[in-house]
Amino acid sequence: MRMLQCPVCKHQVSLKQAASTKKVNGIFMLQCAHCKQWSHENHKAAVVKNLGLTLLITGSVIGYFQLGGIITGPLIAVIGGVIAVATLLGVPRAIYSGT
Repeated sequence: MRMLQCPVCKHQVSLKQAASTKKVNGIFMLQCAHCKQWSHENHKAAVVKNLGLTLLITGSVIGYFQLGGIITGPLIAVIGGVIAVATLLGVPRAIYSGT
């Protein structure tokens, strides 16, 4: 299970140990079980991550049905997966300010 670091108290929190989770306007929010502070993804990072996941699924479907050649579908899927994972790991979470 992936561990996320709380931006306030720097406590490592897994999704199973989180006090609460919710999704607001398509952005995943997480409440730290240690300090009860809400944190969320950067909005632009969430959009890029969702774009990467869409490319991953599209490339998988193209590869399954072998549309556009043998290498095109898997290549699109790999690029989409790399975009999604890099965004998820590379962009830190922000503290929720209520706006």
